[in-house]
Amino acid sequence: MFQHQGIWLPDGEKHFPEWMTRHGELVEGKGTYQIKKLREALTWVRQFRTAVDIGAHVGLWSMQMAKRFEWVHAFEPVNAYRECFNRNLPPEDWDEEVLLYPYALGSAPGRVAMTIPPLDGGIDSGGTHVGGEGDIQMRTLDSFDLQGVDFLKIDCEGYEHHVIAGARATLERCRPCVIVEQKPHKLGPNFGIKGTPAVDLLRCLGAAVRREMGGDYIMSW
Repeated sequence: MFQHQGIWLPDGEKHFPEWMTRHGELVEGKGTYQIKKLREALTWVRQFRTAVDIGAHVGLWSMQMAKRFEWVHAFEPVNAYRECFNRNLPPEDWDEEVLLYPYALGSAPGRVAMTIPPLDGGIDSGGTHVGGEGDIQMRTLDSFDLQGVDFLKIDCEGYEHHVIAGARATLERCRPCVIVEQKPHKLGPNFGIKGTPAVDLLRCLGAAVRREMGGDYIMSW
């Protein structure tokens, strides 16, 4: 792993350093990713008890969420990214306030593999997505029975509607603010999907779109 703007990233990562340099913002001396989207989403949050980061990667969103919420539950199935996450949010600093889980989330339990796309002789770790059967455990968010969920971020490179299907009970019980990625260049190539199935499913559960920002939809009840 290596550092860029004070953030630990996995070896070979090509996308994040360039994006962070061109478009990012330093907060407390460290790099951020899509922080404008996070700030806008937080304006729709009613309480700041528990946040859930699905597709947590190296913790760039969790780092900021932990400053506002009492608890952060982060899900990242790739071991190399979790190693970076634990460097960016050292467990000894956050004690039990930030919990990191080694699972993929979906609509049903199972075992999956993760596909990491290449980029410029390295990797685009942010484009990592479910790629068939494998040895990584998949669970549903509902199986964790989380309480007081006020904010949910879902960025799974086209797999978001499966995550929502497995989070239905949590969503109906807690009615959190949700920011969910639905980008055609991820949905189509990765899974052969058109449209915005995650947004459609959230609408069926009663949520409304509050704002769309570059393929990320902020929704709430």
